[in-house]
Amino acid sequence: MNLAERLLKAQVLTPEELAPALYRQKKTRGFLAKHLLDLKLIEPEVLAKFVQPRPQAPETFEETGLPKNLLIQLILKHANFLDTVTPREMSRDIKIPKHLTETLFEHLKDQNYLFVKPRDLLTKKSHIPMEMRYALTDAGKIYAEQCLEANRYVGPAPVPLEDYWDWVEAQTIHQVKVEQKRLKEVFADYVVSPSLLNKIGPAINSGRSIFMFGPSGNGKTVMANCIGQAFEDAVYIPYALYIYGQIIRVYDEVNHQPVPQPPDGPPHDTRWIQCRRPVVIAGGEMTEEALELKFNPITKFYEAPHQLRANNGIFIIDDFGRQKVSPRQLLNRWMYPLETRQDFCCLHTGQQFGIPFDQLIIFSTNLNPYSLADEAFLRRIRHKIFVGYVSPEQYLEIFRRVCVEHNIPFDPEIIRDMMARYYVIAARPLCACHPRDLIENLVDRARFMGQTPQLTSAELDYVCQTYFVKPMGITDYDAISGGEEPKPIV
Repeated sequence: MNLAERLLKAQVLTPEELAPALYRQKKTRGFLAKHLLDLKLIEPEVLAKFVQPRPQAPETFEETGLPKNLLIQLILKHANFLDTVTPREMSRDIKIPKHLTETLFEHLKDQNYLFVKPRDLLTKKSHIPMEMRYALTDAGKIYAEQCLEANRYVGPAPVPLEDYWDWVEAQTIHQVKVEQKRLKEVFADYVVSPSLLNKIGPAINSGRSIFMFGPSGNGKTVMANCIGQAFEDAVYIPYALYIYGQIIRVYDEVNHQPVPQPPDGPPHDTRWIQCRRPVVIAGGEMTEEALELKFNPITKFYEAPHQLRANNGIFIIDDFGRQKVSPRQLLNRWMYPLETRQDFCCLHTGQQFGIPFDQLIIFSTNLNPYSLADEAFLRRIRHKIFVGYVSPEQYLEIFRRVCVEHNIPFDPEIIRDMMARYYVIAARPLCACHPRDLIENLVDRARFMGQTPQLTSAELDYVCQTYFVKPMGITDYDAISGGEEPKPIV
């Protein structure tokens, strides 16, 4: 049950008393508890009894928020791929409490869909009775095939959309504060100026979208990933959602990193898995279809789009402007969600529903922002952070760190000589990625020659000649930026 249902069931508030908070929540989003306190509809000490620190395991079928028939079909589909199964094993697989699973097993046995597999009643090593194992009857196998024909989802039981809304808003990223000390920790391996960190910190804590722009090769993608690692708390992610009779798979191993749970930790609804705040990255391969529910006509259930998987976390759109979907299409698609913090999805049956849009979106691009978006959209992105070329001091420090990483003795004078010839004379800007690339090329050459990598003027001169394309001159973008934020194009 979500917070509103718990309050009504306990008769703490009447539907009429709860209505103003629900209306305000619908209008401005956010966690219902905050609206209740802001409107002074309930005392904080009373509310604390109903705000749960974790999803509570359902005690009854009603508390699962799912039709009992859905759970029955899920059990049959699981059992169809197993020789035998016990209620305890099934409880572990579909994430429903064991006493509810046992009730469903009894029902399936009465319907002649399951039978008890004959075997010894006692183990050979002890006098402890063995747990009864069940198998599908012929009728059960036929019904299981029919269930698989309807949809082939075989996994943990889903959670209702209403409960998902409740927990996303309870875990909103908009209320999380990242301390300055933590930000320095996650950026410790990289050379980032204090002034740039002072821009990134407030942008993170705002919980609003961030636009990172500037010439390529200066760490925008790395910085965006570091921002994702700055959040230390964990959130609960559902394995799947149940909406209008359809199943949407949300959890995936790529974007969600589970947090180890202590064996004696407090119990919770295991249909939810505790993870680090997700960091979802979409690059140039992203299409407009990736932002919509993906229905598989063979499995007959849905995969969640990027923004749904990124809820309560970070959504990085890398190389913005180079996606298969045009920037204007993408920005128009997200104009409303960025403003209201909710998005809309549509099932293949035509039914539409709202989903939370609770994430820190980071747009990263090396293109001029004014060529990608108009003023109306840029106004909705509160924080624009320019990431320019590095200074000579930063360049030397990056070079030193890369040499240490590859166990190569570092000589700053050799680097300064190279900088004079290949950067100052050639009017080439200092790019943060160049030291890594040059040293890796140097290591590749030494491996081919059967030598130990050494940082000498001759070796460095060789890799520079094979790395840089233009011996002199600067690109058009460099001429525009020149280490400063580009001006609006009139």
